[in-house]
Amino acid sequence: MEKSEFNCRLREIISTAKEQFIGTKFEAVNNWMGTPVNMFQYAATSERCMERNLAECGKKRKTTFMSDLSTGEWFGFNGVLDTVKNAVSSWKDDEKYMAEFVLCCNWKAWEHNARKNTQWVRAYSFLYDNIRDLMYDYYSGDDEKTHYFGKYLD
Repeated sequence: MEKSEFNCRLREIISTAKEQFIGTKFEAVNNWMGTPVNMFQYAATSERCMERNLAECGKKRKTTFMSDLSTGEWFGFNGVLDTVKNAVSSWKDDEKYMAEFVLCCNWKAWEHNARKNTQWVRAYSFLYDNIRDLMYDYYSGDDEKTHYFGKYLD
């Protein structure tokens, strides 16, 4: 896939997400399982959960994507979309970072599912499905990047 096609599809994902979730009332993220927290506590707690989940799979965190997405939530869905656009645009050629980013989108959906924040679950599920598919298309081929990306998400 050419980079111009990649950028076009990323813009389409962001645009579709905005259209699909316009007017959606997202639950406030200023608490963690009922305990009031500030933005930095929320992001750090989310990051620690991710580190524990990765450790259970024998992996270590490579990025701050989980806390970046958590910080974006503080500013609403547009804050998350800005984070998505910046992360994917900046790191699309690094299969290790992108595999972790896609995984973060999935885990954010599960995190919000546990907290009963159904609108956030829907939004992160949409992002996970679409960005994962975009990255599989971008890395298509029988090469090291494609194998790493698929294995990491497996």
